Amino acid sequence: MRNGLKRLAIAAATALICYALLGFLILPGLAQRIANQQLAVYASVPASVARMEFNPFSLELDVFALSLGTAEQQNVGFDHLYVDLAWDSLFRRTLHLSEVHLEAPRTQLRFAKDGTFNLAQLFRAPEQKSEPETPAAEGEVFPLQLDRFRLSAGQLRFIDKRPSEPIDLLYDELNLELHNLVTREDGAADATLAASGPSGGHIGWQGQLNLAPLRSSGSLTVDSVALADFWPYVRDAAPLALERGTLSASTRYELDFSEALQLRLLDLDATLAPLAIDDLQGNPLVRLERLEVAETKLDLADKRLQIGKVRSAGLETWVIREQDSALNWQRLFAEPTATDGKTPAAQPSEPAWRIQLSEAQLADYRIHLTDRVPEQEVALELAPLKLTLRQFDSSTAKQKRLSRSIWIPESVARATCRLPASCNWLR
Repeated sequence: MRNGLKRLAIAAATALICYALLGFLILPGLAQRIANQQLAVYASVPASVARMEFNPFSLELDVFALSLGTAEQQNVGFDHLYVDLAWDSLFRRTLHLSEVHLEAPRTQLRFAKDGTFNLAQLFRAPEQKSEPETPAAEGEVFPLQLDRFRLSAGQLRFIDKRPSEPIDLLYDELNLELHNLVTREDGAADATLAASGPSGGHIGWQGQLNLAPLRSSGSLTVDSVALADFWPYVRDAAPLALERGTLSASTRYELDFSEALQLRLLDLDATLAPLAIDDLQGNPLVRLERLEVAETKLDLADKRLQIGKVRSAGLETWVIREQDSALNWQRLFAEPTATDGKTPAAQPSEPAWRIQLSEAQLADYRIHLTDRVPEQEVALELAPLKLTLRQFDSSTAKQKRLSRSIWIPESVARATCRLPASCNWLR
């Protein structure tokens, strides 16, 4: 009996030692070697994993220093990935992860001049198998339960060389946290995200996320984002040069991809201050001290925009009538003419957006008018202007409810009208 127990204890100790050796020493090295071999086969850029560690008793996995790309141009990488696998994953048909922590991930999103996307070029497509694989059941989602996910000290860089002036946007402090993420249950994960960059902008998100079907709701905040970061897209669409501009906004949202794209914005508040726009020759077009929009709703599916309140102050604009009688603003937004002389084909009409405005108050506006048609240039300045607009509705059935009032002081015409007969702006 004693010999039997002794042999059993020796066998158990031997099995435990072999299990520990296999988990601590053999499996991590083998997994790292296989991972690097596969990366060498399928990755189109230099790729490697520095080290792996595994605890077979707690089922904890550590992956260190994944890198895809060169040292000068790294596409994807991270310093440390920690995964805690729950023991009940061995007995359930669900991959249950107690915790996943991704430290210092780095991602570059780059569009080349010809439109190629760097992440789409990272891996070579595997060869097609002669026998088609059995398709998965329709709507089947990989069973996953993730109790907690943390992404800390992340870095995201976006480079787009397609515009006339390349865009280089960097968020070097990115943090994300998810709780109770599941794929096969009707449950929502709680999520928070915070991102900031060297340009001073800050993005904050807090909400809930469903994966099956894909839905999300919550609140989004954008604080002190410089318009200059995205202005090349605007400048390629219209010849406008941005001198300065800062945007802040906050909203609640509801996003649903279960059938068609459905997006609703609720309690949208936005502030634009200041704003300065010139034409490409450096001539001033718009100066704005402050614009505030509050209590706004947007429904993408219904094509409906409801604006609660608009407050604006200190707008200054320049309007010039050139010698050919065309206004400077008309030239900025003139549609290009077809070079082959053919009339562009008419596009199928779509339902128009319905825009509703409860109240708008515009104060301390200033308009500089210049007429270059007469032999002697005529200049006229209208200031200060005030405009109040209430109950505006773009639908024709509601136009009768429009109420507006404009106040122009008696001393509005501070002008250098040397030719009074030519001052015909207000006729």
